[in-house]
Amino acid sequence: MASGAGLASLFVFLSLALTVAAVWVSVHLGNKKGLAVLGWILGILLGWIGVVIMLIIPASPEAQRREALRSGFACPYCQEPVRHGASVCPHCQRTLGPGPT
Repeated sequence: MASGAGLASLFVFLSLALTVAAVWVSVHLGNKKGLAVLGWILGILLGWIGVVIMLIIPASPEAQRREALRSGFACPYCQEPVRHGASVCPHCQRTLGPGPT
C-alpha cells in the first residue's frame, strides 16, 4: 500500500513540475514578444498548448522594433531601425551620415 501512495505522490509532483515548466516557458516567450500577460494567461489555462500558441503568435510591433535596434541604430530623421552601415534609411529614404547620431 505504501508503494501506491509513493507512486501517486511522484505522479502529482511530476504533473505539477510539468505544469510550472509550461507556464514558465509560455511567460518567457511572451516577455520576448512583448506579450507577457498573454503568456501568463495561455500558460496557466492551456499549459503546453499555450506554449505552442505563443510560438506561433508574432511579436508585438514594439518588441520587433526593440529587436531591430539591437542590431542597428535609430534613423536620426524618422527614428525607425536601420542596419549598421546603411547609407540610406529604408523607411524615410533620407541619406544618412557616416555613422549613427
